[in-house]
This record gives sequence, C-alpha cells and structure tokens, in this order.
Amino acid sequence: MKANEIENRSKILPEQRRTLIRQMIRQEGVVNTEELAARFDVSYMTIWRDIALLEEDGKVQRVRGGAIQPEAAAEPEPAYFSKQRVRSRQKEAIACYAARQLVHDNEILILDAGTTVAAITKYLTQRNLTIVTNGVQTILETMNRLSTMTVMSCGGILREPAHTFVGPQAERFFDNLNAHTFFLGATGLSFPEGITDPSPLEIQVKRAMAASAARIVLLLDSSKFGVRSLLPVVPLSAVHEVVTDDQIPQDDLSHLRALGIHVHVVPPSSTHCT
Repeated sequence: MKANEIENRSKILPEQRRTLIRQMIRQEGVVNTEELAARFDVSYMTIWRDIALLEEDGKVQRVRGGAIQPEAAAEPEPAYFSKQRVRSRQKEAIACYAARQLVHDNEILILDAGTTVAAITKYLTQRNLTIVTNGVQTILETMNRLSTMTVMSCGGILREPAHTFVGPQAERFFDNLNAHTFFLGATGLSFPEGITDPSPLEIQVKRAMAASAARIVLLLDSSKFGVRSLLPVVPLSAVHEVVTDDQIPQDDLSHLRALGIHVHVVPPSSTHCT
C-alpha cells in the first residue's frame, strides 16, 4: 500500500499504519500529527503513540507537532563556517553575478541560509530592497547595509549546525509573503533525484520560501552536481534559473537546459564585481 492511498482507510491494523507513517516520512521528510490523525481517521493520541513507538525503535525522530527522519539516517551535515571555506572563489563569483545581474531596484528577495546565497548581500547595490531570510549568518551579512535595505527574519527553533530558524513558526512566517525572487542553495543536484538536502526541518522552510516567490533561482557551485543528499527540496520543474561556475559537468548543463531552465555559467575570474 502506498502512502498516497491511505485516505479513508481507518480500518487498517496499527502496524500497517505505522509502516505507512514511516513511508510518508521517507517521502516527505516530515509529518504533522494532526494531519495524520485526520488522514487515518484516528485520534491524535493514537498517532502520538504510533510516533512514540517508532521513535523507540529508532525509525523516526519526534519534533513539536509531528516527526521527521532520524538525523542519524543522513550523512553528517557540515558546520556553516566549514562550508563557507569550501570553493570560496566560485561561491563568491556566483553570488556576485546573481546580485548584480538578477536583482533590480524595489524588489523583495527571499534568501535561504546557504553560504553562497548569504554572500549575495555583500554585492547588492540596488535601491529599496527587502531581504527576507531564516539564516542568522545571512542577517549578519546585512548589518552594515541596513540604511539601504529592509531586512526581515522569521522566528522559530534555532538550529545547529546551519545557524537557521526552522520549525512550524518559521514555515508559517513565509505563508503570506509575496516575493519577487527566492535564491536557493542546496547540498546537491543529481538526476533523476533533483535538488536535495540533508535536513527535513530545513527543507520544510525552503519549500515554504519557494511557495512565496514568483521566481526561484538556484545558486550551486559545480562540486554539488552529482551529489545526492537525504531528501528532495523542490522539484526542478519549479526552478527558473541556475547560477553555477564553469566547471559544471557538460551532461548536467545539457540536462538542465533541456528542461527549459536558464543556466548562467560564471567563471571564478568573473569581472561582474570588479
């Protein structure tokens, strides 16, 4: 039985229900307790007990309001500052190009907390910008620019090692926003898996960000191509543009362009910021 076939099936056995819950978490990264109770037509407490039993077996990790894939199921996530030092020339060139070529005056921008995306803020020269983010380091990057831009951040649970706000409060913050562009980073991009990241909590916030923007621009240095992480973030069909460096594998470049995605290839020696 597939997870998307469980509606109106309230007579399944508890073990079957727990198997389906595990399957949903593998597919989506996170589940909500109230939504599960409604979908299976059982009480909130029944679902709570199911999740508690699954957690005892090490199959899920409980969080406020639901459950996620156990952190141990993913590869260890690098700390923010260690990621910042990797391929820094390429990341700076990508960020500068995105800031100078893909942003216009009076726009509202959503920036995720990735190191390449955060670097955009150093190169913004446009007037009357609004920056919205869940990243602590992204906020810090804007501190010397507050006289020329408006900076907004969600609340939520402060998460290591990414220095990000996550959780239901963070997700709800983005529900009513209307942004021009969402600049998205990721751990990897592969085919057919698409854009992937290791943290279900981070992914849920990124999906909320994506839903609030008219355009999605993926910033990804070439080392991320062919990398598969734990769960998909957003489908490639939702991405409008990709900015990467000139070491992108040609097969991946062709594949993206065949999907109708505009790919900007930026050499590390790019003159856009000189």
